[in-house]
Amino acid sequence: MPRIVDHEERRWEIVFALWLVIARHGIEGVSLRHVAAEAGVSMGRIQHYFGTKDALVLAGCTALVDRAYGGYQETADAAARDRLRYVMNQQIPRDDAGRIGVTVWYAYVAKSINDAAVRQVLAEARRGAEDECARLIRADRDTSAEGALTQARRLLALADGLTLRVLVRDLEPGEAVAMLEAEVGRA
Repeated sequence: MPRIVDHEERRWEIVFALWLVIARHGIEGVSLRHVAAEAGVSMGRIQHYFGTKDALVLAGCTALVDRAYGGYQETADAAARDRLRYVMNQQIPRDDAGRIGVTVWYAYVAKSINDAAVRQVLAEARRGAEDECARLIRADRDTSAEGALTQARRLLALADGLTLRVLVRDLEPGEAVAMLEAEVGRA
């Protein structure tokens, strides 16, 4: 009897292995061989699902963005202010898994400087986050579209800066979250 293979699960396992390689060695340390060893699969399997290293790296970037968006979608029934808090706080690394995720995100940010495809994925994600935060700000309080967008950009920039400080262990996650909570309350 033929074995049933869940191709999405296989792709996900490979992407997760990619993220672990990126977290340990940076994107420049990614090779199909390293990812195959981390995933416990053959290089041929990775090539079957992704083709090239560049395609794998781009798929990993897209999956990172999609995973963050999926987490946000779980807040669909929450109030606008609570959803805004989620967006601001979700990137703060609170544990090893969060630290790996943020490390991988920043590796992609660095890669986007010279990689147009990665840059496009990240730029679309950031524009989407800005637009959604502005929408949430307007839903929570009476403000103009322009004012809400300015507030959203300010909050996202603060979240990015605090995330970086937590990542380099210059600030504790709880301190960063408290600062963001205070700013969301003022926005």
